[in-house]
Amino acid sequence: MAKLSGKVVYIYPTAQLTSKSGNTFTKRDFVIALQSFDRDTGEPAIDPDNTPQLTLTGDRCAQLDGVTPGDIVSVDFYLRGRRYRDPESNKEKIITDINVTSVRVTARALRQPETAAAATASEATPAAAPPAQSNDDLPF
Repeated sequence: MAKLSGKVVYIYPTAQLTSKSGNTFTKRDFVIALQSFDRDTGEPAIDPDNTPQLTLTGDRCAQLDGVTPGDIVSVDFYLRGRRYRDPESNKEKIITDINVTSVRVTARALRQPETAAAATASEATPAAAPPAQSNDDLPF
């Protein structure tokens, strides 16, 4: 089992699908910007260009309920590869799946209540204040 962390970019709605064998299943995709560590300082940083799409299936889809874009999550997963022969070209291909087993929120995105958000928006553009007058004679 492997782990990764990152910032949630997008969460797709849960989808009901039917397999080739006729079985129905649910899946829910989400995209995260991966967290990496600066090689000089060791400080964590979100890499906005490294954004894999991950998938939860079945009952695990509910793990994304309550998660919102901007949240920092820790994801446990394992890789699964299987061979596939393309019927048109008769070439063998490998399909690699990232099977997510758990998603945990480690830090919530900053959220403001809707009433406070409206007040904050009006405070963000204050009227111009008069220039401050100073009585000290320092040139800086």
